[in-house]
Amino acid sequence: MRSLRILLLNSARRWIGEAAHTFTLARALESRGHWVLLGVRKGFELEKRAAAEGLRSRAFTLNSRFIPWDDLRDTRAIRQILRDEKIDLIQVNRGKDHWLAAAAQLFATRPPVPLIRARHVVTPAKAHWVNRWLYSRATDAVLSVSQAARASLGPLAALAAHGDPRRDRVLYSAVDSGLFSPNWRSEAIRKQLGVSPDEIVIGLVGRIQRIKGQRPFLDAAAQVARQYPHTRFVLAGRGTPEQTQTLREYAENAGLPRENLIILGVVDNLPQIMAAFDIGVVASLGSEGHSRVTLEYMASGLPIVATRVGGIPELLTEGAEGFLIEHGNPDLLAQRLETLVADPELRRHMGQAGRQTAQTRFHPDRWIGEVEEFYYTVLRCASPDR
Repeated sequence: MRSLRILLLNSARRWIGEAAHTFTLARALESRGHWVLLGVRKGFELEKRAAAEGLRSRAFTLNSRFIPWDDLRDTRAIRQILRDEKIDLIQVNRGKDHWLAAAAQLFATRPPVPLIRARHVVTPAKAHWVNRWLYSRATDAVLSVSQAARASLGPLAALAAHGDPRRDRVLYSAVDSGLFSPNWRSEAIRKQLGVSPDEIVIGLVGRIQRIKGQRPFLDAAAQVARQYPHTRFVLAGRGTPEQTQTLREYAENAGLPRENLIILGVVDNLPQIMAAFDIGVVASLGSEGHSRVTLEYMASGLPIVATRVGGIPELLTEGAEGFLIEHGNPDLLAQRLETLVADPELRRHMGQAGRQTAQTRFHPDRWIGEVEEFYYTVLRCASPDR
């Protein structure tokens, strides 16, 4: 197969799952010999990371709101890139990217470039006439990160597929099981955290935000700590000092002893920190079109307790790699955590199962190979005149 010239657009401001997904995809496609240009929002995290990694990128305004002059400037810039760089295919990842890429081709002199809409979220899309036009007339295919994300599009996914199921695919992401690995486990790291060898460390990784479920996690932690005082609970993820203080106060009011809680904020050595955990928790109350951290826990060899939201049940098998529970139920979360704390053999068995799943089902070569196959299929199937 010939190498492709691909434009990836993502207007995310924060380093969220879909931004990380797009960034990883750009690197993986380049490693397979494709020419990739990453279109990003100027002044935000994705631009900074692309520059740090030496990825080919172009910064646009990509305002979330409709601002005519900015949008027109971005549209013209995208159109010029399509022409000058002889782009074979565009993948867009958010609504603003989608509209600008479609607009850039409305009055182009050359045939339109096949446009793929990647779907990362589970928030239902509105099937009003404007979106129906966008998906039926200006889109060639849909690539979803989970069945839950695909379902959120409703009838729009079928419109984008133009009656061809090959253009409507669900492809699960991947995890680097060399970067995230139980081999990183180190008593030195645990000592830095203030954890003794006989203590059980239960961690939740995610930005401090209500949807990530830090409060139900702390409610459950207080229950577990009463039964098992040798447990320590770690929160890692981006948050303001005010948010951190609020969580500390919440934990204290819930009855979790101060010495049992460690709040790290953003860490540079996340794979090493994660390997220092004994149990990984995803306590999200919603969202999670995919769940990057679930795969990272698996690759790190951790048993997992995760909420049954979004695409998480598609990644984790109940009773195999861990437990699935209903969201917002700290009592049930505490019960599952206590089961794992009390049974080191179960922790070991589930951790090994997760590691095996990460290395097979979610291997990066599998993922990028399927993405490439999908791209070539779309190029073969897309109608020049839509």
